[in-house]
Amino acid sequence: MGILLALAFLMGALSTPTDATATESVLEGLIVPERQENILKMESLFNDASGIILVTAMALWVKNGQFNYQQTFFDFLRSAGGGIIIGIMAALVMISFRQFLGRINHDAYNAQILLFVSTPFFIYFIAEELKVSGIIAVVCAGLMQNSESVRSRFITPRQFHNGLVLLRLLRELLNNTIFVILGLLVVRIIRDDLIIGNTNSQWIVIGILLYITNLLVRYLYGLFSKMGNKGSIIFALGGVRGAVTLALVYMIINNVSSAQFDMIVLAEMLVIILSMVVPSIVFRFILNYDMSRREAGKQVQRLRQEMVKEGLKAVEKIYLPEKIRESVVYDLRDQKSTNSFADFWHQWAKASRYPEFNEQEKELEQRALLWAFQAERQYLDMVSQKENRRDYLFEFYNEILLAESILLNTENEY
Repeated sequence: MGILLALAFLMGALSTPTDATATESVLEGLIVPERQENILKMESLFNDASGIILVTAMALWVKNGQFNYQQTFFDFLRSAGGGIIIGIMAALVMISFRQFLGRINHDAYNAQILLFVSTPFFIYFIAEELKVSGIIAVVCAGLMQNSESVRSRFITPRQFHNGLVLLRLLRELLNNTIFVILGLLVVRIIRDDLIIGNTNSQWIVIGILLYITNLLVRYLYGLFSKMGNKGSIIFALGGVRGAVTLALVYMIINNVSSAQFDMIVLAEMLVIILSMVVPSIVFRFILNYDMSRREAGKQVQRLRQEMVKEGLKAVEKIYLPEKIRESVVYDLRDQKSTNSFADFWHQWAKASRYPEFNEQEKELEQRALLWAFQAERQYLDMVSQKENRRDYLFEFYNEILLAESILLNTENEY
């Protein structure tokens, strides 16, 4: 096609790294074999660093007109090996420090959470300053910290739970940010390079060839790894490209000419789109569907209704002053969102107008709610033995335990 060999290798290197966030979005609602799911996740953790090294080497080949095989090989060993060493050493230091801090001061859980969240940034910048792969360093440290979490989650349960909530929030924010950035870049590429720029369609053929080549290589690797025909197809299609590929494209903007960059960015954008669209269609025919959202929603609503009904039955069997019973019933009904807007403002007005319960009344309310929560947990235990133990059963159980922890927390003012 008249493309320089160095430029062809550069585009191949750019299209190689996969994106875990994009893969998850394509596979949402489908049941993926455990082996392929684990390999796809682990692959996306490690291949960013190798992709950066390969892209850098290929970009220098395009710019200088020659490829230094020996230098590239040693750069890869230094970057990847150095990243592993730095990641392990930094993780050992941070883990030891956090464990020591947790054992001498149980009240330092907020500091522990801040240390845990800041550790990957700390390790990344140290590794990059030492000219090794910060991504691999963070991944290795993360794997070690995962083992730390498994073996120290009960030292300070509150810290562990708060940390999970915070990490879930950060992950959702970062994943959504990645998709927003990807969307903005794709729109700008289409506007600036496709609509306003030249109309040369060579990039279409190149993008399709790059995607087919990636599929073929990944499929053959799957067969070589004894995944079987179907497993190899899942692995090949599951290598979805996303924001990582576009980030690498913009990294080489100064190493290629303007015309070459326009062709590269359009071709790689086509690879990204194909890697999302094709598996989104094919997986619907070769993978089993997980329970649909509508069906899961009906199941969740039914179980929640029945669960709260058991709690209300338990409260009906015990003696309570009327105003305490009203408060308890309102709180229990709130679990299934059956309190109306008017009910809320009525309760809000009462809470604002009248003094709080005295200590004895607070204790009665607490005991009544704990009694109701116990009945709800017993119901969930019974259901879990009769029905498939799906995630939402454990979510309900977790909600009840969290509600109990709120009641038993001596530091709150509610």
